[in-house]
Amino acid sequence: MLSQRALEAFKTVMATGSASAAAQELSVSQPAVSRLLKTLEDSLELVLFTRAGNRLVPTDAARLLADEVEHAFVGLTDIEASARRIRRGEHGAVKLAAMPVISTTILVALTSELLASRPGVSLEINSMRTSSIIPVVARRQAELGFVSPRRVTPEVAVLAHDHFPYRCILRADDPLATRESLSLTDLAGRDFIGYTAASTTTGRILDRLIAQMPVPPRIRVRVHLSVVAHALVMRGVGIAVVDPFMARSHAEQGGISLPIDIGDGFGVSVIAPLGVPITQEVANMLDVYRALSKTYGALAQR
Repeated sequence: MLSQRALEAFKTVMATGSASAAAQELSVSQPAVSRLLKTLEDSLELVLFTRAGNRLVPTDAARLLADEVEHAFVGLTDIEASARRIRRGEHGAVKLAAMPVISTTILVALTSELLASRPGVSLEINSMRTSSIIPVVARRQAELGFVSPRRVTPEVAVLAHDHFPYRCILRADDPLATRESLSLTDLAGRDFIGYTAASTTTGRILDRLIAQMPVPPRIRVRVHLSVVAHALVMRGVGIAVVDPFMARSHAEQGGISLPIDIGDGFGVSVIAPLGVPITQEVANMLDVYRALSKTYGALAQR
């Protein structure tokens, strides 16, 4: 079995560059550090250092091992921090994984509201694609995931599913800015910011609808994220159709957001690891999310 003390000596030597400096930091003698390194090399059957005068030079094996040891010690640090929080009666961070537009909009509001009412709660929010979120939640590396709808995945449970109306975003000086609502025909001939159809549900929906238009908009640029579409609209590159989360952010920054009838909605599913009981903290979080989602005009809920 590997000695944790030997791993600690290895980690410290890699950080300080010498056995003497590591010995000083660990409050042991230099020969003790050398013995620990020799024990580790023997256990692993690897040569970790070569000598150059008084210096220890890490081998390629040592550099590769250093990353794994660092991860292991980060895990131990997390465990120690969790134990301290438990002793104080606090809870660990609730880990969330979400599509970028969700993590930068509604989850920001959720975090603000939740932490204001429950100061003992802490959150960890990770932004990633739906294709990455599902396995992260399935492996129980996040308590909740916020994803675009996909076919049923046996490893996760769907706790909520909503469809939200799309909106068209424009600059305040756009000729359409005074309208109350828009239709697809209002986009005809306009400079338009589209999406990379292969990687986004919104892109596939819009490309299908645009292909059926007698006079389609001129797609000047394609993007993956609606936040990029928002930035380009504000720069006067064109207009765009986005989810209501980014549309609200666009309006808060001085842009115009109008409802547009395209016969479809932006789907968001909330998923959790299958078979894992929902904690009270996660249940509270879901309640806040559901209340906030209603303010974005959810078309259907379950």
